[in-house]
Amino acid sequence: MNGFGRLEHFSGAVYEGQFKDNMFHGLGTYTFPNGAKYTGNFNENRVEGEGEYTDIQGLEWSGNFHFTAAPDLKLKLHM
Repeated sequence: MNGFGRLEHFSGAVYEGQFKDNMFHGLGTYTFPNGAKYTGNFNENRVEGEGEYTDIQGLEWSGNFHFTAAPDLKLKLHM
């Protein structure tokens, strides 16, 4: 698959966004089965670059992601 699409996994996870060569690649949103969500850049099925992560408590984190590391995450406060 290439271009924009949606993939629903039997686990309940959902990816909606850009695909390249059947992989998550470009801008997209990945919703985890527990309700947490990442929106941002993907590179060959991995999070990479600027993005936002919303955890299961609704807290929003933004920063630069690189696969499994995100050393500069910042918590977004809504006042």
